[in-house]
Amino acid sequence: MATQNTSDDPLAGLSADELLRVLGHEIGNLVTIVSGYGQMLRDHWELLADDRRLDIVARMNRQIDQLRVLIDNFQHLRWLTLSSEDLASYGATSSVNDLLKALADDLAPLADDHPLEVDIEADLPPVLADRAAVQHVLMNLIVNATKFSPHEAPIAIEVRSDTDEVRISVTDRGEGIPSGERDHIFEKFVRLQDGGIGVGLGLFICRALVEGMGGRIWAGEGAGGGACMTFTLPLSED
Repeated sequence: MATQNTSDDPLAGLSADELLRVLGHEIGNLVTIVSGYGQMLRDHWELLADDRRLDIVARMNRQIDQLRVLIDNFQHLRWLTLSSEDLASYGATSSVNDLLKALADDLAPLADDHPLEVDIEADLPPVLADRAAVQHVLMNLIVNATKFSPHEAPIAIEVRSDTDEVRISVTDRGEGIPSGERDHIFEKFVRLQDGGIGVGLGLFICRALVEGMGGRIWAGEGAGGGACMTFTLPLSED
């Protein structure tokens, strides 16, 4: 899995209005793809075998999922303009077991044909976390994992407690991220090669969200050589 650094790209200097135009362009591309599949079903329904129909519907769903991630990334651009004090105010005490089990169920459709293997340590202590922010981070990590994993390869979500934090890891079965590039993938307008939904903002926003809640996020290597993306949430003092 290689990365593309687009910090010298014109995108890096775009105004808010220009970024919205970029968003409109990318949304238009995805809508065109979905529309094309829809027209294919409408015009050739009787000629298509059942498995081909199902394949087209699955392709449409994948594009819709990418559209959802793209829109969500741009909605979270507001986090990039907040101070650390503002970001910290978004934290709220949450039962991490209930939160992550619910989110894993909600986000399972994003994994497409990759089964989610969820391993959450029992009776985890409460954490300081914003549900929407945690969902956004997990959504981006799961979608990235699906893009770089072999067909039907499982994606593992592991949650463990540590001394003063809870660690959440998302591991795929892909080729992994070169060690020299792992520190850079969370920078603005750096995107994973061939996975550039959201013009390279997804992981950058993930870092802003996690750090805003008092946590950390980093990329490593899974046991099978794939990418292992880990973030932490601080334990509640209450």
